[in-house]
Amino acid sequence: MEKKKLLFTGGGGAGNEAIWRLLHHKYDLYFVDADVSQIDPHIPASVKFQIPPATSQHFTRVLMQLCADLHVDVLIPSVDEELVLLADSLFEEISFKILLPQERYVATMLDKLSMVRALQSNDLTVPETEALDKDISRFEYPCIVKPKKGRGSRGVFSVNTREEVEIFRNKLGKSCEANVIQQQKFGTEYTVQMVANAESRLIHVVPVRISTKKGVTIRAQVDKNDSVINACKLIHKSIPCRGTYNIQLILTETGEVYPFEINPRISTTFCLVVAAGIDPIDVYINGAEAKFSDDFESNKVLSRHWYNHFS
Repeated sequence: MEKKKLLFTGGGGAGNEAIWRLLHHKYDLYFVDADVSQIDPHIPASVKFQIPPATSQHFTRVLMQLCADLHVDVLIPSVDEELVLLADSLFEEISFKILLPQERYVATMLDKLSMVRALQSNDLTVPETEALDKDISRFEYPCIVKPKKGRGSRGVFSVNTREEVEIFRNKLGKSCEANVIQQQKFGTEYTVQMVANAESRLIHVVPVRISTKKGVTIRAQVDKNDSVINACKLIHKSIPCRGTYNIQLILTETGEVYPFEINPRISTTFCLVVAAGIDPIDVYINGAEAKFSDDFESNKVLSRHWYNHFS
């Protein structure tokens, strides 16, 4: 049987070397990036391609043409700025699948305030959250201040008093409205890979317990925690979507689960999910009749290290 062809955007991302190592025997893999030199040197040059950044007016045209030229079966976006541009309603005539939730879901979850409001409207527990330019007198401290739209922990700060918040508000001025303040919850952080089929049926919930994080996850372990799994099942049941996406949450010492971000795309721990025995691509392509399963390797550990490459 001819191998399916997959194209990953954000080719310079932290997990792509492992994705290549784990999946290139099963699929024909391609990786693209606005700076192709950022793609790991262990990935062959023949499968690397440079594309314009998502901010370019040529981005979608170049990417769509490349997918057509390579006869790609599944396009897998991994960069937030690309996601709305690649929403399904814009490309009804394409011959390949895009591993991406529905357009409305993507737009809602990319905005951290609208994400919280969507969960609240379904009676789901979330940390208290508000736009930074609104009345925040009800908040208890410490809190987190962060952009409504952003990734990789950029622009995220912890504030311990109302006075510190006022300093932020004065410094930000009119751009306050582009930020949120959120009650800080303490406990164990999880990044959870949610794997659904093309019909939005949830097939796998893979909780990953984080031990070290510096923008991206550095060290983490698959952990079949029932409280986390059940909370994430409820989130998906309340707001279902297709494809693979990521929920970031805190599990408190008393067993409460507080989701604080939902990323409507694969995350940098996607490779750990594959290493644990789950193939989200196969679920998306062939999983129409699949049933929910927790048949994956618990306790699988991810440990990322720097190495020095000279050329």
